[in-house]
Amino acid sequence: MTWLLLLLAVISNVTARNLKNIEHTPLHKRNAQKVLLDVRDTLVYFSGAEYSYDPSVKLYANTSKITNMDAVAITWENPSASLFDMVAIYTPPSRDVMDYLDYRYVSDTEGWQKSQGVFHEVLFNMRADYELRYLAIDEHKKATVKASFRISVPDNEPMHGHIAVTGRSGEMRVMWGSAKSDKPRVKFSQSLDLKNAVTVEATTTTYTADDLCGARANITNPLMFQDPGFFHTALLKDLKPGVRYYYTYGTDKITSKTASFIGAPYPETKVAETRFIGFGDMGVHYPPYHGDSTGAADVTKALEQEAAKGLDFILHFGDLSYARGRGYIWDQFMSQMTKVAEQVPYMVGVGNHEYDHVSGGEKDPSGAPENGFHPDWGNYGEDGGGECGVPTVHRYVSPDNGNGVFWYSFDYGLVHVIQFSSEHDFRPGSRQFLWIEKDLKSVDRKKTPWIVVTSHRPLYTSQEQNGDHIVGLHMRLSLEELFYVHSVNLHMAGHLHSYERTCPVIAGDCVKPGTGTVYVIVGSAGKFLDAESYNEYPWSKYQNCEKFGYERITANATHMHVEFVAAPGGEVLDNFIVPSWEENLTQRTFKKFN
Repeated sequence: MTWLLLLLAVISNVTARNLKNIEHTPLHKRNAQKVLLDVRDTLVYFSGAEYSYDPSVKLYANTSKITNMDAVAITWENPSASLFDMVAIYTPPSRDVMDYLDYRYVSDTEGWQKSQGVFHEVLFNMRADYELRYLAIDEHKKATVKASFRISVPDNEPMHGHIAVTGRSGEMRVMWGSAKSDKPRVKFSQSLDLKNAVTVEATTTTYTADDLCGARANITNPLMFQDPGFFHTALLKDLKPGVRYYYTYGTDKITSKTASFIGAPYPETKVAETRFIGFGDMGVHYPPYHGDSTGAADVTKALEQEAAKGLDFILHFGDLSYARGRGYIWDQFMSQMTKVAEQVPYMVGVGNHEYDHVSGGEKDPSGAPENGFHPDWGNYGEDGGGECGVPTVHRYVSPDNGNGVFWYSFDYGLVHVIQFSSEHDFRPGSRQFLWIEKDLKSVDRKKTPWIVVTSHRPLYTSQEQNGDHIVGLHMRLSLEELFYVHSVNLHMAGHLHSYERTCPVIAGDCVKPGTGTVYVIVGSAGKFLDAESYNEYPWSKYQNCEKFGYERITANATHMHVEFVAAPGGEVLDNFIVPSWEENLTQRTFKKFN
């Protein structure tokens, strides 16, 4: 009996129910039954490939034209379908048979033994047309293309729109991406029909594989580097606070749908409350590499609902897409967040999965020396997949009062926000530390009574992850006194895929509300949840590693109301009040922890 027949004999012992429930998952994270895992992983590496179209094999979709994120039904028909046959997806169509972006086994469709089946996919405009191919796989692992079907995308479709505050009154940045740099512009108006619209020309940037620090990011391959197209930024000025503005972005030939936002308050604007959301560690919920971002879909939907109710801004403090050198994941993430980020300023920071690298330091856009921050006590590695922040810098433009997307601050209503980078040197005397110190000294508490600081990694964690605990201790030694002296009300971080809140704390000791900073970990926005248990510390007041969710903050003149909101469902799992600081700055003495 041949190897194929032997394997089929084994597989026949697997129940039909289990076979039906097997889903496509990442090659490096297959979690199907082991017998099917072993069989299927050997078949994705073909021994050879050829084209031999067969009129009895049909492959087609419900459309031959898509726009970004369209749902497509893909139908295959083959009277001789085998268990290991595949429908593979390619973009652009010129890709070699081996170089697919994604695939599905025909046997993963319900009732495939009846010689036909349907897949339902979401396709993204990656600035090139698609080709679907039916691959018949023989016992020698050779792939034969039996049928194909092409799907076209619009030329130069504007995508991935998002907005950001600049830190200056009356301004908003609009950013997006497209295939070409063909006179990009934004039109905006106070009227939904864009009557009397103002036109603002955009600036454009891009990057190539050579601009990235290392592998995977700089290897040209459908699952690694793909041409990202061009990134456009338009600066809108003379905006009035509290006024809704409608806008489109694109060119005179092709433009986006109309989106809208509310003009940010001026420093002198009287604001009753400021409402915002914070989280880290999201990822994407689309195939092929979506298996461990299981909560991203629910959190994204919840954010869309929150935005519709009214938000002032969103803070995403690192580990955005988890692309880690896979360019197509950036396309997916930017598309995933568009509905939210087009209408609410989406302010991002970098995490280890956007930045950390061990080579190519001369290409690092942050200007960090050598290959970045790698103290001997830290667990900093090469988690960025060779990106070293380049894709993030080109997609997101931050206020220019710090070091770009790496660290910056802004005022919005009643709140002063600082987003700093735990992936860069934060120790006293460092470039970043001196900037944080200067920024905190400049805060006018009469205008912004609340200071919220974020970083990707936390200062306080009780979860049993020793490396992160050590990094947190060093962050506390470097920064906690600075936060105390300048009355930081709330610090939020991610990195750990869980939720945890401290008491108001100083050097490891709980203090009464209004006399210490509250530290929150909210790295539960989509990536797999960390299941490690928690150590017992008196400062740790609430932990949750079972629910995805985000932090919702409402600040008024007297207090901040902070809630951890679960997604899906919207249940408030933790809520607390942060009052104003009580003591005068000159009366404080900081006692370092042992």
